[in-house]
Amino acid sequence: MRTLLLFLALAAAGPLLAHHAVGVAYDTENLGTVEGTVVDVFWRNPHVVVSVERTLESGETEIWEAESGSTNALERLGIGRDIVQIGDRVALMGALSRRGLTTMAAYTMTLADGTEVPLWPQRAAGIGRDVTPAPLSESAVEQSAQEAEGIFRIWSRTSVIGLQSNLPFTEAAIAARDEYDPLADDPALLCIPPGMPGMMNNPYPIEFVDQGDRILLRLEEWDGERVIHLATDASAADQAPSHVGFSTGRWEDNTLVVTTTRINEAFFDDVGTPQSEDVEVVERFQLNETRDRLDYHVTVTDPPTFVEPATLVGAWRWNPGEEIKPFQCALPENSGD
Repeated sequence: MRTLLLFLALAAAGPLLAHHAVGVAYDTENLGTVEGTVVDVFWRNPHVVVSVERTLESGETEIWEAESGSTNALERLGIGRDIVQIGDRVALMGALSRRGLTTMAAYTMTLADGTEVPLWPQRAAGIGRDVTPAPLSESAVEQSAQEAEGIFRIWSRTSVIGLQSNLPFTEAAIAARDEYDPLADDPALLCIPPGMPGMMNNPYPIEFVDQGDRILLRLEEWDGERVIHLATDASAADQAPSHVGFSTGRWEDNTLVVTTTRINEAFFDDVGTPQSEDVEVVERFQLNETRDRLDYHVTVTDPPTFVEPATLVGAWRWNPGEEIKPFQCALPENSGD
């Protein structure tokens, strides 16, 4: 059984993996700067898009579209929609299109007064820019500390790493993934959220809510929700398949063990690796001794996808005062590279 380090808690906010094919659409080894006048701003999740008009030496103009981080990641830095307006003069710096198009993944934006702000926080931090979260309110911190009880609180993870190539994929799964075109086949392009287990591989906060004989697991990304059934007679046998599946849970001391089946999510991850409806996911959520970290261990069994069960591990940390923000996915009419 192979083990993969799926999640790393780093100081930077925002996704490291390309939910929208950043590594495919943009050349992260070819950074450039585009200066121009803002002609449009699309300020919604999953990605902010700033369009600028640039004047060439010939006097002709061209429109550049710059895809950036999520509004939620930017809000956590204290950056809101009012940071830029149509008509502003800005300089955008980031990864240029691999296809020679006038598009880019913008890491930073420099305003007319010379102020540089991170537009894609994690990537800006990766090139040495300062990315400091805005302070949380004292009242929210105090209330969070009072209400926290065991696993039942909001947990934060600020960055994710996934090294899918290390997993024991079958040759058929690898071949199918190689045929996947993220610029055409990615469900996120239509604001269709991922299912299990891929939905757990995200950089946003999650929350466990005690509902007696069941636990509600809320995920900020895609406004996702899972229900974990704790009743001893809970069974997936007669349940209709869904993208999140049917989850049953049990306690082993301070560890919540969750088994999920009846999953009809087509993809294991966000790079097109397929999975079958026979997939079984067993998760273990374990509090550490100081109760400020939630360790995660998941085993995925799916013979068409893996030659042996795949094991992934990670962690969340408790950041008192954090909240689950609305995600409200929307996409511009002509999004994508």
